[in-house]
Amino acid sequence: MHSKSEFYLDFRATMNRSVYGLVAIGLLLIIDNRQLANATQPSVGRINPSGFLRGQEVQMVLTGDRLGDASRILFYQPGIEQIELVAQNENQVTAKLRIKEDCQPGLHSLRLATRTGISNVRYFGIGSLPIIDEVEPNNDFAAPQSVAVNSTLHGVCTSEDVDYYSVELAAGQKLTVELEGLRLGTDFFDPFVAILDANRFEVARSDDSTLVHQDCVCSFVAQQPGKYVVQVRECSFGGSDRAFYRVHLGDFPRPVSVTPAGGRPGELIQATIVDASGQSWTEPIQLPSTAGDFAYTAVRDGKTSPSPNLLRVIDLPNHFETANDQTDRSGLAAIALPAALNGVLEQPGDVDWFKVVGKKDQTVEVNVWGRRLLRSPVDSWVEIYNAAGGLLAANDDNGGKPDSYLSYKFPEDGEYLIAVRDQLLSGSPSHHYRIEVAAPVASLNFTIDELTRYVAPVIEVAQGNQMALLLRANRSNFGGALNLSLVDAPPGVELVTPTLAADQSFIPLMIRASAESVPSASLTQLTGQTASDGAGVTGGFTQRTTLVFGQNQVDVWGHDANVMAVNLTEKLPFSITVDQPQVPLTRLGIMLLVVRAVRQEGYAEPISLRLLYTPGGVSASGSVRIEANQSEARIPITANHQAALGTFPITVLAIAKGRDAEAWCASPFIQLEIQEPYFNLQFPKSVITQGESGFVTIGVEAARPPEGQVEMELVGLPAGAGTEQAKLAWTEGTPQLNYPVLLAADARVGQHQTLAIKATISRAGGRIEQVQGTGELQIVPQPPKPAAEMAAAAPAPAPAAPPTKVLTRLEQLRQSQAR
Repeated sequence: MHSKSEFYLDFRATMNRSVYGLVAIGLLLIIDNRQLANATQPSVGRINPSGFLRGQEVQMVLTGDRLGDASRILFYQPGIEQIELVAQNENQVTAKLRIKEDCQPGLHSLRLATRTGISNVRYFGIGSLPIIDEVEPNNDFAAPQSVAVNSTLHGVCTSEDVDYYSVELAAGQKLTVELEGLRLGTDFFDPFVAILDANRFEVARSDDSTLVHQDCVCSFVAQQPGKYVVQVRECSFGGSDRAFYRVHLGDFPRPVSVTPAGGRPGELIQATIVDASGQSWTEPIQLPSTAGDFAYTAVRDGKTSPSPNLLRVIDLPNHFETANDQTDRSGLAAIALPAALNGVLEQPGDVDWFKVVGKKDQTVEVNVWGRRLLRSPVDSWVEIYNAAGGLLAANDDNGGKPDSYLSYKFPEDGEYLIAVRDQLLSGSPSHHYRIEVAAPVASLNFTIDELTRYVAPVIEVAQGNQMALLLRANRSNFGGALNLSLVDAPPGVELVTPTLAADQSFIPLMIRASAESVPSASLTQLTGQTASDGAGVTGGFTQRTTLVFGQNQVDVWGHDANVMAVNLTEKLPFSITVDQPQVPLTRLGIMLLVVRAVRQEGYAEPISLRLLYTPGGVSASGSVRIEANQSEARIPITANHQAALGTFPITVLAIAKGRDAEAWCASPFIQLEIQEPYFNLQFPKSVITQGESGFVTIGVEAARPPEGQVEMELVGLPAGAGTEQAKLAWTEGTPQLNYPVLLAADARVGQHQTLAIKATISRAGGRIEQVQGTGELQIVPQPPKPAAEMAAAAPAPAPAAPPTKVLTRLEQLRQSQAR
């Protein structure tokens, strides 16, 4: 038996379709990405307990690996103060914390900083209900663990485990259950919750709820007084010793829909709230004075929702669907743009219509918010029509994101219709949405590339050293140079790359720590804004850390942050520098970067090297290292014929064993200049007979004066072909070079397209090397001998003089025929 509240939650429709198939065939897995990628960094495996009551001083225990030099907990959300931190041993840290009375209920996240590194992200919960620990055995429906209404339960769902908790309800009393399991991120745990009556009939259930990602929410109102049982298990009766959960059960508010789902900064909106039980009410919500996403926590009759609903705060006027919009579109009021359109697809098959006023050549972005941020079950489909009902544009999902998006230019002045529905024509009072229709605006955000695949990077910079990551600027609807800055960085840390040029979309982000700095850590804001003569756009950093992966590395659950974790660590026993090249790298060129290590006395570990990045068209070896007890290595780099031209800041990363963990640092910048090649070489086809000698002729055209001594080496001769003059000097004005080649009698007949010229320009500052090909040497067989005894052959004539100009193959054949 199912309660009517299931209609409101529409659990069967709320699961993300991209995840559903993975869950059904059991292919989801969790990966502690930091540990798998690098088992030498600090790692937090569990937080115990998994949540706390706000308004109290509490004890937190963090267990993991390499935690013995823990120095500070970094909390991503406000409201928690670290009072004391003690490393008990390498595997356990205890912390005394003060949770403020007004701390936001719901999930909070942290990293643990040590004096030598920084840990992975871990979640824990903050609530307003008394906490009760699971007491085994509680696996029998007939003998459940008795708990009070309005409690938070801490438990673990082991393999094939089913946990039962009983509560006493009065007639007409609501019971809402919200579970945090997958979202704690300690293991892949796909939970299931049901509320059962005394006869073991289900009165409410939840497997996957869009509202809480893949965790559970269900609710019902008791028709009869008595005992009711809450069942908690893994959906397919799996589980593990790490499948921890927090279950909030009580008669608190748990909104599944808030309409409107946002408003203007500082606005007091009158919102209609739909509860998980199906109840609804209206209440004012004061929005903050700054734009952004706002976490609204419902409080009703002195009771608080276990987690917030997110709302949009943006400077757009709110408009609402009208009751007769499906039957009388002509009577719709025309809405001036820009605007935010709010509504609910209350019934299956529901389509909501809005009339807007467009101007000729006006471009607008139609941005639907549903699954994103609002956690509505709606799978939106949006359409734009002209006044006569002709379809002009439509969209389902935007680039893999579940909500719809359109960019549209109105062809003429007039009224237009915007329609929104669910892709599968589903509907319920929880299918709320918000459509923001406005002109495109300039926006900016920054991301950092992973150093190791699937591992969200942090910045660990040692005293007196530097570290670099690749920063990408995502500009939208504007251009221009950007000034970068760090806010709330550890003292002694400075940004070495403060500017991103207008024609750059990425740059090495280098951070340096002074030798006098003291180890410390912080969550640091990276901001960028256009230069003084630019568009006046400001943006910040965003980072997604995937915690749970599905098949083909689908992101199922993770952590979003707008700050960087920066840790200033103890001094490393090594650092590196790169010699500044005194000559350019050319297209089709090669170069050796000389890397030097500075080692502390007694430090003899090998140091692996890799370039943080290379300009477009440039490649570098990633397997070079400075061997143990050595102080120098060379990294070969090459540029293809389309390599980016200009001067680029280059840094090399060094990875080696630190005190008790793998440590990274970066070299100071060098400037790598990439130029056009100095020579354009022509390779006419050369033909030589087996056992004979001939010439390989190369045409040389100088693009500009080489300003140095030039030597050109013929390379790539096939087996059986040799030359005593592989290297020839070239002087300005010489149109060609002729390389004498002698073939063995058994040289393989055929066309050998392997010839190349390595041109070397020697200057006082170094050598410029350019390699160009590909030339062809055709080896032909000796003509057959006559059957009759041949007279003694005359001495072989000397090789023909080399041609005075580069001959084509046709010219060579004509010359041979004339002889």
